[in-house]
Amino acid sequence: MDLGKKIKSLRIGAGYTQEDLAGKLKISSQAVSKWENNICAPDIYVLPQLSVIFGITIDELFNLTTDEKLNRIENMLDIESSLNDNTFNDTRHFLMEELNSNQDTARIYSLLARLYHHRMASDSVFVSRYARESMRLNPDKKDCQWLLQLSEGAAITDWNARQHTKTINFYKEQVAKHPDISRNYLELMDNLLLDHRHEEALSYLLKYRSLKNHNEIQVPVYQARIALSQGNHELARQHIQELVTNYPNNWCALFEAGGFYADRCEYDTALTYFDKAFLASKSPRYTDPLTAMALIYEIKGDIAKSIECYKQILVLLKDDWGFSEGAPVDEINYEIERLHNLV
Repeated sequence: MDLGKKIKSLRIGAGYTQEDLAGKLKISSQAVSKWENNICAPDIYVLPQLSVIFGITIDELFNLTTDEKLNRIENMLDIESSLNDNTFNDTRHFLMEELNSNQDTARIYSLLARLYHHRMASDSVFVSRYARESMRLNPDKKDCQWLLQLSEGAAITDWNARQHTKTINFYKEQVAKHPDISRNYLELMDNLLLDHRHEEALSYLLKYRSLKNHNEIQVPVYQARIALSQGNHELARQHIQELVTNYPNNWCALFEAGGFYADRCEYDTALTYFDKAFLASKSPRYTDPLTAMALIYEIKGDIAKSIECYKQILVLLKDDWGFSEGAPVDEINYEIERLHNLV
């Protein structure tokens, strides 16, 4: 059933005339007549009002299929900066019901995880903001220092709080159960190296390299990171040089090289590789190299160049990804405004 017929059916079922419905919406009865005859569609701001009047969700108003509803949820989580309580609860309720009927339960669990992470990430902005204000007034307030770590990933003093044993054990389990999925090896090595467990990381790198579907670019990257963890800085540099020699036009390889030098605080060299990575990438390009450059320029105190990088990101988001508004754009505009306030 199309939208016009749906509205007419709901109106008649509710016992309303076109004039009654128009009065509730504070519009003309001619507008309602045009909807029902499919001459035009309701403006988007009217849809929530219609859903309340008829006691249905907007999705039900449109008769969306389950896949279309799931796609809309994915888009919503990508674009919206924050979700109000009603939207969050309605989405959660729909997904929980789908767990009992949808065959693709992995996708439903993934969307539930993303939904809660979306709320966590949007709320963390306020955690950070209010913790900072409290600490400005009381610099010795320990609970707010901890909250700042939780919201921003700041450094943690205690080893038991900063180690990653639980995550490591999970990825070890994943690798054991699914030995042919290469991505899990990389996640496992990342967390092992965060805890300086380089010998274990090396053993998993050897297993990763034996996989038919492994990414050869990642081999020298992790060899370098393991060498650094072992304290062999010269060997680490040799592995990165091997990487850029073998893949001089691969943006991912150049980006990894930039990250290596940024970790060493060799910022000028890092900027060179991040810039090369951006130039080597093809549409749709990712924002990672420009974001890295913006951060380095801020560290170096060159605020104008940092702002310039963020402005390039805005252009990229619009030209390559079609984002002219929403969370990705809001985040970059916030960074630009923050940097302007530093000048």
